[in-house]
Amino acid sequence: MLRIARSALLAIAFTTLAAYAAGCGGARTFTVRGSQRDPGADGRVQVERIDGGNQLITFSGTNMTPPDRLGSGFTRYVLWVRTGSAPASMEANVAYDPSSRTGRATATTPHQRFTVMITAERATETSTPSDTVIFQQNVSQ
Repeated sequence: MLRIARSALLAIAFTTLAAYAAGCGGARTFTVRGSQRDPGADGRVQVERIDGGNQLITFSGTNMTPPDRLGSGFTRYVLWVRTGSAPASMEANVAYDPSSRTGRATATTPHQRFTVMITAERATETSTPSDTVIFQQNVSQ
């Protein structure tokens, strides 16, 4: 009797977990390579549907050149989201660690189709991305 109850409990747990995973659709992970501006850089963009129909974007980069070595005055990296022909919007500053040459950022967007860009930037506040694009990834549902 105990064996049947344990089997039933495991079956329910497995079914619940499978239904949850299927309902969430799971996270999509994209491996991105550095652009011509930083060809040795590697990155990962993970996109996951969250509450309210929004998308959680998680970026992690490795082997990223310090921004000040990419051009005069560059001081930081920024994560942008662009949808269709609309201008890109600044969504997050990338937390960059020069000693490990890694960067991390998270952002959310309500859009289902968009492009994630990581750029090197000069100003602390900017409304448009620079031409120094390090990573770029198109995301569609």
